[in-house]
Amino acid sequence: MKLFGIVGFLLALVGGALVGYSALTSGGLSPISIFLRLFEALLGLAAIIAGVIMYTGPMRFGGFLAVIGGIILLLITSFATPAILVFVAGIIGLVGAAIKPPWWKFW
Repeated sequence: MKLFGIVGFLLALVGGALVGYSALTSGGLSPISIFLRLFEALLGLAAIIAGVIMYTGPMRFGGFLAVIGGIILLLITSFATPAILVFVAGIIGLVGAAIKPPWWKFW
């Protein structure tokens, strides 16, 4: 169960960092372009925070945040690889939260 949290955290970390990097290095000086780049950078930061929540706190909440952020990023970035990483991290977090520990863990 903790393995899902670690994998989800790492995927969200890499995806969020790549989203933030691509948002800060892309061109365009129009107000709409600057707003979209700022929004993508904030979503990248939110993905990293969701990964930390998945690893340290309630895994279901972090997974839910990563899925919502991943869906928004998928729509904004036209299914870019970092957005897919964030979305998959959220799915892994939700799956990890739903898995019950084996019966021998109670002994």
